[in-house]
Amino acid sequence: MKIQHKIDRDDLPGSRPEKQWNRRAALNGLVLGGAAVALSSCSANTGSSQVLAAGDPGAAVPAAPPGELPTTPEGALKRLLDGNQRLLANKVLHAQTLDDIRRHATGQAPYAQVFGCADSRVPVEAVFDEDFGDIFVTRTAGNVLSDPTVGTIEYGVLELKTPLVMVLGHQGCGAVKAAVAAMKEPAKTPPGPLGALVSALVPGARQAQTRGGDAYAAALEAHIRGVVAGLQETPSLKEKIAEGKLRVVGASYDLATAKVTLY
Repeated sequence: MKIQHKIDRDDLPGSRPEKQWNRRAALNGLVLGGAAVALSSCSANTGSSQVLAAGDPGAAVPAAPPGELPTTPEGALKRLLDGNQRLLANKVLHAQTLDDIRRHATGQAPYAQVFGCADSRVPVEAVFDEDFGDIFVTRTAGNVLSDPTVGTIEYGVLELKTPLVMVLGHQGCGAVKAAVAAMKEPAKTPPGPLGALVSALVPGARQAQTRGGDAYAAALEAHIRGVVAGLQETPSLKEKIAEGKLRVVGASYDLATAKVTLY
C-alpha cells in the first residue's frame, strides 16, 4: 500500500525555476481497488517530526523534508537516506507528474549527485523518493568510470554545486557477475567494448576473492570502493573535498528489499 502526493517548495536561489509550492498530507491513505483517498491541506512541515510506517504502528520514517534543499554534504546524504527510508515504509511523498516536469523546464539546482548502474531496476529518483530536478544522475553499466563520465560528475560539482556524490552499486549486478566469471576464466571475457567494460570490473573481483563469503557482493563492494577512491583523487573534486564542500561516498542497493546501505 503506497501513499503518493506532491511536495512543493518555495522559490530557491540559483537556476531553479520560479514556482509556488504547497504541501499536502494524506490523512487516511490510499486503498487499492477503488477505495477513496482522504486528503487535506496542511502547512509546510519544517520540523523533525516523524510519520508512522505503513503496516507497522511502531515504526517511524522521516517526515516530509523542509522546503529548502540541503547545501552541505551531511545534509544531502541525510536527505537521500531519509528518502530511501520512506520508500521502504511505503510512505513515498513524490508523485511525479507532467506539471512537475513543466515546473522544472527552465533550470536545475540538484542538491546531490548519484552515479549509478544502468540497470533498469534501479531508478534513482524512486530509490530516494525525490522529485524531478533534485538529483543529478549519471549511470553506466557496472558503475564503470570513463573520462566523459568523470567529466559529467565534475560538471555536477563545479557548475551545479552539488555537495555530495554517491556511487550507488546494486546487488545482483550482471556486470559484476561477468567480471567474477572473467576473473576465474579469462576466456569468458566478452569481445569488443563489452569486454572492456567487464575488464574494468575484474580488479575488484580479484580483490574480493580472498574475502570468502558471497563473491559477488564482495566484488561489488571492492569495485564501488575503488570508484569512490578514484573520484576522490580527481584533482578538481579533491580540492572541493579538502575545502569541506564535497563528499564522495559508496553505497549498495538491494534489488529484493529496496534498501540502500552505505559502505
